[in-house]
Amino acid sequence: MTDAGARVRYEFDGFQLDIQQRLLMTGTERRPVPLPPKIFDTLLYMVERRGELLEKTTLLKAIWPNVIVEENSLNQNISALRRALGENPGEHRYIVTEPGRGYRFVADVRVIAASPTVAAPARAPERRSNALRKSVAVLPFANLSGDPAKEYFGDGIAEELIHKLARVPGLRVPARTSSFAYKGRNVDVRQIAADLDVSVVLEGSVRSAGERLRITAQLIDGHNGFHLWSHSFDRKFEDLFELQDEIARAIVNALRITLDGADPAVSSVRPSVNLEAYHLFMQATARQAAANPQNIASAFAMYQQAVQLDPGFARAYNQMAGLRAIAPVLGAKLPGTLDDAEREASKALSLDPSQGGAHAAIGTVHALRGRWIESDERFQRAFAEDDTDPASIQAYAMLVLATAGYRRRYYETMLTAKHLAPAWVPVIMNVAVSETMVDRDEDALASARLAIDMGASVQAGPMTDVLGTLQVRAGRLDAAVEAHLSGSLPAQRAHGSDDVVRAVYRAIGDPSQRAAATRALDAFRARISEPEFNEILNRRMLVWYTHLGALDQAYELQEESLRRFARFDMLGGLWSFWWLREMAPFRQDARFQGIVERFALAPFWEKFGPPDGHELRRGKLVVS
Repeated sequence: MTDAGARVRYEFDGFQLDIQQRLLMTGTERRPVPLPPKIFDTLLYMVERRGELLEKTTLLKAIWPNVIVEENSLNQNISALRRALGENPGEHRYIVTEPGRGYRFVADVRVIAASPTVAAPARAPERRSNALRKSVAVLPFANLSGDPAKEYFGDGIAEELIHKLARVPGLRVPARTSSFAYKGRNVDVRQIAADLDVSVVLEGSVRSAGERLRITAQLIDGHNGFHLWSHSFDRKFEDLFELQDEIARAIVNALRITLDGADPAVSSVRPSVNLEAYHLFMQATARQAAANPQNIASAFAMYQQAVQLDPGFARAYNQMAGLRAIAPVLGAKLPGTLDDAEREASKALSLDPSQGGAHAAIGTVHALRGRWIESDERFQRAFAEDDTDPASIQAYAMLVLATAGYRRRYYETMLTAKHLAPAWVPVIMNVAVSETMVDRDEDALASARLAIDMGASVQAGPMTDVLGTLQVRAGRLDAAVEAHLSGSLPAQRAHGSDDVVRAVYRAIGDPSQRAAATRALDAFRARISEPEFNEILNRRMLVWYTHLGALDQAYELQEESLRRFARFDMLGGLWSFWWLREMAPFRQDARFQGIVERFALAPFWEKFGPPDGHELRRGKLVVS
């Protein structure tokens, strides 16, 4: 075995696998390849046993020790690993399937260690399975006070425990977004544990009466659903910070006993020096979860109040920066500019350098301004601080990869985000978008329907357009019409949107109707006023004009959108629709080169490669 103290890396076909950092990198620049924990474990296990036939039962026991999972979980891991490595269907560059038996890793592998001599191929120590079991998902605490206005408090308690436990060495804790996605859903705790790839689940409740708090917390075995530990805590409201520390220490102690761990310390650093500021922070975070313009505005105002009460409140600055950066894309109106967002994120990092979300906020600002290389660098720093946050991973996929036309990487990165938060509706919606981009139409339809079944409004975001696009590809124009009619907003219907939808899809089926459909679309566009004319409708109409061959109108809409974003000193975001296969005529138009230059994408493509299916010659995009 390789000396455990040496820094061991495996290299194969341009990839580097670093055991100590648990990181897969690629290329001479050693760019990190995002891998969820179990997929990394699968790759490491196979690389260490390269050339060997690994039976499925052996892999299941090694990757999921002491947990019973279905074979489908292994199959999904292998599929995700192949996608991460860039192995196309039918290729066997890295992994060969032995039908009915298992898998074999076949790439040539070099072992590199810090010491001058390398012995036999390294294998992970057996105690590694115990380390893998040190994982806990923290669910929102139930509000038993009888007052809906205090719902935020149980969420805040759980979030603070996530923050504290995630900083305990050796303990893996899914991000808030991942575990809070189960709030209000009747899901068995064993299913949650399997979804989030954890061995233990923490749930609890909060009851308040006057100035007293009663918090009950319990740890549940994710394998069998049995209770491992439970305790109640009674304190005064003014003792909240001490109470959170006490609960965190009790949980870590219980995990040490049940999981045979070491004796790690729990940080006693308070989130804020001001209890009122912290209450505002908890309320704001709860409101922010419902990402509509009104809630975003009220959450932002609460964060502002929090930092006024406590100018050293790093996490409040972090949240302010993230909200301010993305607000214009979501249609929310907030005071200030993107410069303010960048300053707030920098302030958060100066107070607490571990705030990965602050790096992601700065990455978002850079992407919205077309600083693609700087944006990529910031997002990579965010992932280095916290690679469990699906929100940051999704933002990178949507704002950087999708806009740059890296459809395959966009899709693969969205799958990583979904693996981390399989019950989070926004990630399922955007997986559907990414699947549409890479022409995985059946998967996209299934994802879109799943998102709607889980509560996504067909009128919200991209669902209407995904369903419409998929139905057109399948030749079901009537179904495409129904998808768009169900997604029309009342204000748009008042201006005759239903008739326009029918005219457009008649023309898609019968090109002789294109002129009439274009006139109908022109008239609708003239009738509708800016309050009803949001970016979703703008992009929908842009795609329709492209379908109809009316590229002059399509480019007019593109320019109108850019002018609206210019009010906020940005180029805007979420331009993935450029790269749909239906948008080929739009890209082939000479005016698209002007958009490429305006967005300053060429230097990014020169560094990381051209968009999928295209070429870059002398800094110019060659559209195929």
